[in-house]
Formats: sequence, C-alpha cells, structure tokens
Amino acid sequence: MQSGNGSFEQRLGKTEIILSIALIAILSFSLAPLVAFAKNAIVGAGHASLLASLGSISVPVIVRSLQFTLLQAFASTALAIGIGLPGAWLAARFRFPGRRALLALAAVPFCFPPILVILAFILYYGKEGYFSAFLALVMGQKNEYRGLLYSFWGLVLVHAFYNFPIAVHQISALWMRIPESQKEAAKTLGANRIMAFRTGTLPWLLPGIAQAAGLIFLYCFFSFTTVLVFGGRTGSTLEVSIYQALRYQANAGLALLFSVIETGFALLGIWFITGMTQKKQHALRDFGRRRELSSPKGSQRVLLAIYGILLLIFFIGPLVSIVVEAFRVPASLGGASHFGFGNFERLLKGFQAPLLKAIRATLTLSGSAALLATIAGVIAGISVFIGKKAGKLHFTNRIVEALQWLPLAVSPAVFAYGWLFLSPDRTISAALIAAQAVIAWPFVSRAVSASLQSLDPRMREAGRTLGASPLRAFLTIDLRVIAPSVAAAAAFAFSITAGDVNVPLMLGMSEIETLPLLLFRLTAAYRFNEACAAGLVLGLMTGIVFFLKEKAIDVA
Repeated sequence: MQSGNGSFEQRLGKTEIILSIALIAILSFSLAPLVAFAKNAIVGAGHASLLASLGSISVPVIVRSLQFTLLQAFASTALAIGIGLPGAWLAARFRFPGRRALLALAAVPFCFPPILVILAFILYYGKEGYFSAFLALVMGQKNEYRGLLYSFWGLVLVHAFYNFPIAVHQISALWMRIPESQKEAAKTLGANRIMAFRTGTLPWLLPGIAQAAGLIFLYCFFSFTTVLVFGGRTGSTLEVSIYQALRYQANAGLALLFSVIETGFALLGIWFITGMTQKKQHALRDFGRRRELSSPKGSQRVLLAIYGILLLIFFIGPLVSIVVEAFRVPASLGGASHFGFGNFERLLKGFQAPLLKAIRATLTLSGSAALLATIAGVIAGISVFIGKKAGKLHFTNRIVEALQWLPLAVSPAVFAYGWLFLSPDRTISAALIAAQAVIAWPFVSRAVSASLQSLDPRMREAGRTLGASPLRAFLTIDLRVIAPSVAAAAAFAFSITAGDVNVPLMLGMSEIETLPLLLFRLTAAYRFNEACAAGLVLGLMTGIVFFLKEKAIDVA
C-alpha cells in the first residue's frame, strides 16, 4: 500500500511540475503583451502625459462609442438569431437535400476572412451590385435602389448574414436532442401547438439559443474590419476607437482606456456564455440520443423551399459574386468585358506582381503563427487533462482554462502592439506572428482538451494492465487517438491566422503584405475584380485547410 501511495504521490508530483511549467510558459506568452502594452501606456508616456491625454477625451465621446458598439452588436445578434432559428428547426426536424450543406455553412465565419465577406457584400449589395441591378430592373429607374451597405443597417446586415450559420449549427444540435414527449405531454393537458412549444420545447431550447447569441454578440462586439468599412459614417465602435487612438493619435493611454472598457463588457459576455454552455450540456445529458429525422410534407416542403431560396439569394449570392467577378476581366478602352484569367495575370505579372509575394508572406507568417499556436495549445490542453486526471482541480488548471477565453475578451490591437513593444527593434513581422499565435492557441487547447476528455478510459486501463507505464499508455494510446484532432486544431489555427486582417492593419504593415492586406488594399482602391481574384486565392487556401480539418475530425 505504501509503495502504491508513493507511486501515486510521485505521479501527482510530476503532474504538478508539468502543470507549473506549462502555466509559466503560457502565462509568459499570453500575459506578457498585455503587461507590455499597459506599461508603455502608463510609464512610457509619463504620468503627466497620460493624464493629459485622458483628460482631453470627453466622457460623451466614450459613451457614444460604447453605445454604438452595444447597439450594433445587439441588433446584429438579434437578426442573426432570427435568420438562424428557422434553419435550425428545419435541420433538427427534417431530412432533405442540402441539409449537410446548410450545417456546413457554420464554417463560413471561420474559414472565410471578414475582408472577403466585406468584398462579397459590396459586389452584391452595393449601389452597382448584382442585387441592386435586379431591384432597379424590377422597380424601374424612378425607384432605383440606392444601397444600404454604408449605413447602420448595412453593418447589421453584414454581421447577421456572416454569423447566422453559427446559430443554425448550435441550436439545431440541441433541438435534435429534445424528445417530442416534452411537447406531447403539454398537448395532453389541453395546450395548443403554440402553448405546447412554449412549455414543452422552448425552456429546453433557450440555453442553446442563448449560447449561440452570446457567441455571435462577442464576434460582433469585437468586429473591426466590417465596422471600419461600413460603419464609418454612422458611428465608431470601441475596437475602431482603439485602432484610431494607436494608429492616428499615437495615444496608447487612450487605447488602454477603451480596451479596459471593452474587456470588461466582454468578460460579462463570456460569463454569460459559460453559464449557458453548462445548462446546454446538462440538457444534452438528460435527453440522450438525438431523434430520427423525418421527410418534410406539404406546407413543410413549402417552408423549406422558401428558406432555401432566400438563402441562395441573400447569402450564397454574395459569395458566388466573388467567383464571377474574379474571372470577369473589365473592359479596356474601346473593348468589352470578358471572362478569363486576366485579373490573376495582372496580379502575377503586373506592376510589383503582388500575389506571389502575398502568398509567400501569408504562408510564412501565418504558418509560423499557427505552428506556435498549435504547440502552446497542445501543451495547455494536455496539462489541463492531466491535472483533472490527477484527482483534483489544480489551481493551474483554473488559470489555464481562464486563459482560453483571452481571444474573446481582449482587443487584438492590445496583443499586436504589446508584442510590438516587446519585440527587438520593434520588428513588425515578429509581433504579427506572436500576436496571431496568442489569439489562436486557446482554440487549439480547447479542441485538444475536449478530445482527450472524450476518450474511453478503458483503453488506457487495458494498456496499464499489460504493463505500460502511465506515460507510455498516454503516448501510445491517448496521443495516437487524438492525433487527428491535433491536426484538425492546427488547420483551424492556420485558417484563423491566414485570414486575419485585423492585426496586420493595426500594426500598419507596409514592407510585408499578406493576402488579407492585399485584398484590403485592392478593395480600397476600387480594383474589385483583382481583389476578387486575390480573395478567391485566400478563400481557397483557408477553405481547403478548413475542409481538411473537418475530414480529420471525421477520422478522429
């Protein structure tokens, strides 16, 4: 017994050492840029200068920025949930062609960079876009469509259509598990169909709706590029205010103030999401298996057809417009526009030939950031898993799990400039790699930790009974089983970093131009066809990696 206890204590001691080392590394990597940013804002500028810069900002300016941030986030979330709920109901109830494609749209917010979606909506919903031309044709020239993109509701529209697939995917996953017995019991008590839904289904569905709404709200709350393009005439969010304070005013103190306010509200959102996630998990455990899907009949087919047509027109249409415009070569003097590879040729052979350089820069910088994020995320995920298996929730586990919410609670500008202040000679490329890695590693960690916790412990115990040590059992059984999940998480990290335009824009990169930066520059110069060509390359790059990620998850 003593030797057994001693062996357990030794294993527990090793676990604590591993957790401590991982904690120090992750704390240093994740919190160092935050400390550097705060130090530069407070100490670097001097206390008197900091107080003067903060005193020059009126409270109404901060209040207006906060109000606009919350208003557009709430409106965008409400519209996204409103669009996603019918799709979630259809996906949870019926078997129909295109169902998997509908659920696969949840990948769009992750594998399609925001700048690419912005370009798609400009081409489709802009004053001279495809949708605008259609409405002008239907309504006549007297009532010509003027476009609504560059307005508050245009911003809300882009946010909602960009994020509603998240609601479809998450809500339908819970809706499928709610048994019909809950609603049938209400009907037997005399309730009509609406009342039966309100009492037998909606209470169980609300945690899933709230969780999806909270996640969408945070994405819209921290939205930067979309607000920068579409919201400039109507208002400024906290994220855009941070960018302006750093890039145009060189006022780190003001940026720090905005970021503290932003992080405070983000933490409230994260607390809400965490609570809803726990309630959703309890519901899933109570309901067990998901129910069988049925074929739509009668009016259900009509509703399904209407929803599908609306998706094709309003959501798929903008994405298809990128492909069309990428191959449509604008008319030259005295000529007519035609379809071909002219836009790609200009980017490959024209002035400065920026496409190949941008691809190399994206693969080099984003690949390095994804590799760094994968290493940090795997270490953190394994550390959390080992700590839980040790028999007690170690303090380090709580900190590592809390750090996994950092990308959703802190402005990317703070990470970017924090690492810029830390990097030798303020090297922008090094700051970019480190900042993107900090943003991406928690997604890897959560994926690895979830994969490890889902393993069947009997496999490990079988290896132990055959004489394998705990370390050997972990390396030969656990790690081999989760390898596809690790590969999938690495691919997801690359998709995040390769499509990120926020950090490069905030750092003001000029010597090195990534694909998202090239796409942003071409769009700003109204070179839409060439921007579509570059965007198609970027979309294919991130889309293929995300597709391989999904395949790896299926294998796992």
